Amino acid sequence: MNPGPDTANKIPFYTWQPPQKPITIQLHFDVVDRLLLDVMKGFGAVPRRGAEVGGFLLGTRDRSGDHLTVEIQDFESISCEHAEGPSFVLSANDLRLWNEAIARLQAGPRQIVGYYRSHTRDGLHLANEDLNLLDEYFPDHDLVSLIVKPYATRASVAGFFFWEGESLRSESTYLEFPFRRKELGGGVSPLDRAATAARFGQQQSRPPAGAPTASESPLLTPSIDPLPAASLPEPAKTKPARSGWVWIPLSFIFMLLGVILGFQIAISMRPRTPANPYLEAWNLALGVQRLEDRLVVSWDRTAPAVRNANRGVMTILAGDDSRRIDLSFNDLQAGQLIYRSSPNTVIFRLEVFPKDRTSVAETLEYRQAR
Repeated sequence: MNPGPDTANKIPFYTWQPPQKPITIQLHFDVVDRLLLDVMKGFGAVPRRGAEVGGFLLGTRDRSGDHLTVEIQDFESISCEHAEGPSFVLSANDLRLWNEAIARLQAGPRQIVGYYRSHTRDGLHLANEDLNLLDEYFPDHDLVSLIVKPYATRASVAGFFFWEGESLRSESTYLEFPFRRKELGGGVSPLDRAATAARFGQQQSRPPAGAPTASESPLLTPSIDPLPAASLPEPAKTKPARSGWVWIPLSFIFMLLGVILGFQIAISMRPRTPANPYLEAWNLALGVQRLEDRLVVSWDRTAPAVRNANRGVMTILAGDDSRRIDLSFNDLQAGQLIYRSSPNTVIFRLEVFPKDRTSVAETLEYRQAR
């Protein structure tokens, strides 16, 4: 069952009800909007297939005879170290946060009604690690599972999984559905609707000191327009050293202090071992800042993946608008792209294709503060 366009903005949720199955799930559109942002951020976090994210679905559930009705009103994500790669496999530290979240949520007003995970693997199914979590932490079998498969250039897809007595169909869902508000009959997201009415506000991340600010521009035309590099001040000229035997002992002392200071600086500036080498080995350093009526998207053109890439793709998701911009080698070496935007929330995903290597991608969300 799916509410049609005539009921959009009246019913605040999408109803998932597979034929001839004793379950009804009401998924609030607000949850779809916010959870999709969380999924897409993970999607571009690591090379190749993206990192999976997961957590708890919150709301209410009611069982009447054999029929289960679940209303999903909110969610809470659980941090994952991805110690074993991009899959949502919880480490010992992750499980500690998982248990703390369960204890806190069970003691509060919000009820855990489900478990969710993004799925960047083939197909759409529950994995063994999902089943282990469900068996160990939710043996009552009233918990539903939501699996979301993200896509960069089209609507993501999702499916629910639920227990039927003592059995759980994990290899596939009974009913797949597009995981985006518009396709579910919910109309335009309130974030995008508000952006067309109010063109003021400040970007969440601060612009550089001294950078001008301006109201949002109604234009949605992206353009590759590298900004001129700021001129650097000339280095100060060093004065010639004073001569004379009096300065010899002092020069020796200063030289010794310089050696000691340089050694300490070298130690402090030594590159730290990343917490997760798998996640940080191919960091593109994607960033965004506001400059007048534009969003300046930048990346590290000296990153190995960018240096060795012969092409790239910038995908821009702004509400219902999806754009794909092909980048040449010279575009990638420019290190930035200018996007004229009006929505409050924009997702930028940069994917580069190193020579003789698989693609490397990174996603960044720009959200204008209200």
